[in-house]
Amino acid sequence: MDAMIGRKLVKVVRLAWHWAAEPDDLSVGPVHLVFSDGRGLLLAGRSDWTLNLVGTDPGDDRWLDPYDYDHDGGRWLPRDASTEPPFASVSARPLTELASIRNEVNEVIGLRLDFDGQILTLKTWQGEVKT
Repeated sequence: MDAMIGRKLVKVVRLAWHWAAEPDDLSVGPVHLVFSDGRGLLLAGRSDWTLNLVGTDPGDDRWLDPYDYDHDGGRWLPRDASTEPPFASVSARPLTELASIRNEVNEVIGLRLDFDGQILTLKTWQGEVKT
């Protein structure tokens, strides 16, 4: 993750669980941050309600594979969330610092990202990343 320090945020891909004929909750679901060198960082909730952080390589979309399934008519749908709050305020800014947010038993449940003075905090809520 330290390799992303100094790199600008160029794209945010957000996944939302979609049920047919129901509105999607766009504030809950995995987040993939893509930086100016093409590397990315996937933040996803785990079943134990902790945060899973996975680095991705330029042009590698395999991080989407675990989300490519249907369950009882529902499925994960990716979208470009770069212009949505809270991501729009940090888009095109360089990442200057990042710090883990931990719970009372020292498990990682979130990430605090400083984009040149603009703070983006992403935390798990009921097993999913919530904004």
